[in-house]
Amino acid sequence: MAADAAAGAEPAQSGPALDKTPLEIALPGIKPMSDTEFYSADTLYEKIDGRSPAYQGFNVQELRCRTFTIDAEPGSFVDVYEYRMDTNVNAFGIFALERDPQGKPLPFAKDGYSGEMGYFFRQGKIYVQVIASDTNPKTVQVAEAIAENRAKMLPADDSGLEGRHALPSSGLVAGSITFVQQDAQGQDFLKNVYQGTYDFEGQKLNYFIMASTAAEASSAWNKYLDFCGQFGGKATALPDINGAKVFQAATFGTYKVIYQRGGQIGGVVDATQAKPALDFVTQYLQGKIQ
Repeated sequence: MAADAAAGAEPAQSGPALDKTPLEIALPGIKPMSDTEFYSADTLYEKIDGRSPAYQGFNVQELRCRTFTIDAEPGSFVDVYEYRMDTNVNAFGIFALERDPQGKPLPFAKDGYSGEMGYFFRQGKIYVQVIASDTNPKTVQVAEAIAENRAKMLPADDSGLEGRHALPSSGLVAGSITFVQQDAQGQDFLKNVYQGTYDFEGQKLNYFIMASTAAEASSAWNKYLDFCGQFGGKATALPDINGAKVFQAATFGTYKVIYQRGGQIGGVVDATQAKPALDFVTQYLQGKIQ
């Protein structure tokens, strides 16, 4: 009977079921070249080959993609890729990993940029790529219209991205934001870390933030203080700044200023001078840098 039961059992599922909703775009002057294609995490390599491990590292659930031809430009087309991740954080993570530092910000997507032939952005759990077949201005214009359409149609959800939103915008170098899931700066207590580069007092400063619980942030701050005191140089706890614990360290020839307040730990790392690092963190904590 056991054998009969096994023979009639449902096949095992290797992952979540694919959402087979076709990718439809209601814009004049374009039409689908073929049916919508769907790929799971396990079959993603069939479409993007060597790039699939990076997406799997951010828990990709599904790729939905389709090609659209342009009525007015025979031979030209636009490819649309929509990668659905498991969380907003991981969608931002793969977007940040693949970000072109030379890209131009998009007016219709906060986490987005354009390149010579494409538009790339994160919307909720979806990482979107809209890529023109050529640099013909009319083809690129259609690609932009498709990208704007997808940004409007996909749900806008930023939950879980508190660390990203806590990064100040003043002085931020365009395209410099990065995201690290685990072991940021080589420290196992730093995870889901957002970092950006800032122009400040004539220096380029690397500033990071991790948003967590107050207990985890406090524990991480103490571990970071211990690490800096044991390896590479001197670490000194400073007087609290606007309710935040702060320490300054000189390690391996560079300077750090690290703070913790509530569920947030962050600071400047790898600064070549001590004063700008401390000034930046002080002004951030005082609300002068936003």
